[in-house]
Amino acid sequence: MDASSSPQPLAVGEMNSNPNPKQTYAEQLHPKQAATVSSKIELFPVKLDHGEPTIKFTIDEVNEFTREEGLHQAVVMKLSYGKPELQEFRKIFSSQFDVQGRCNIGLLDFRHLLIRFDLYSDYVLFLSRSTGYVKAKGDEFFFRTFPWTLGFNLKEETFMAVVWISFPGLPPNFFAKRSLLSIASAVGKALVVDKATQERTRPSAARVKVILDLLDKHPKKVKLQIMDRISGKIIVHYQEVAYENLPKYCTYCKHQGHDDKVCRIMKEQAGTEVMADEAIKVASQGGLVLVEAAGPVIEKL
Repeated sequence: MDASSSPQPLAVGEMNSNPNPKQTYAEQLHPKQAATVSSKIELFPVKLDHGEPTIKFTIDEVNEFTREEGLHQAVVMKLSYGKPELQEFRKIFSSQFDVQGRCNIGLLDFRHLLIRFDLYSDYVLFLSRSTGYVKAKGDEFFFRTFPWTLGFNLKEETFMAVVWISFPGLPPNFFAKRSLLSIASAVGKALVVDKATQERTRPSAARVKVILDLLDKHPKKVKLQIMDRISGKIIVHYQEVAYENLPKYCTYCKHQGHDDKVCRIMKEQAGTEVMADEAIKVASQGGLVLVEAAGPVIEKL
């Protein structure tokens, strides 16, 4: 069966390319019932907190909303230098990126697209691209991929990243899926294991792809305890963790790829502040400050 994208809702300014959308199977069978269900939704109470209307949710409820909206398998695609027309992109996306299942593509803002995948395998494969190019009508558009997470902010690049980690010298019995993914969870959210690990053709090391927090401490080892329930004897194994191409994150400009030590924006801002402080100092001493495009030029009277 050919891969296809999900029917897309229209945004402001979009033309309806399908004026006769098909109803779902459930809507065809029970058209009145579908309309009735929404009226029975139990709403969360609105309370006043210091005069402000407030609605409270638990994290479990928010996670439930996330899954209901398909955001647990969603990728944010950031296009840095232009993008194809949205309708054109929806047509070419599945075939160009070998998407096997259905997906939903929507515009977050001019540079960001939100893509929700029905199939977990499609989600992992596209998210793992990290960077790439979209080819449309003779043009190529560079993009980067980020996992959608709670609190995602379009004005800042997320500090969550997809990274391969490996466990050199891991005892072969711990290659079992449950144990391996449990060990990987000490580092981040496990997504998938590589082919050699799955097929057991490289017993020297296991590799797992994870989503991890770049601002967290990244453990260099994980302590594994093996307990004999009868004798009470405990065997301890310290498992090394190796990170492959771990991105840096700048807490100043909120971008991946570098840290605060080499942030160009931070250095430019610091230079501007130094010149401004010097100008104020000279002015307070009776100096003359001439402001030019390159910054203040200070002259003594």
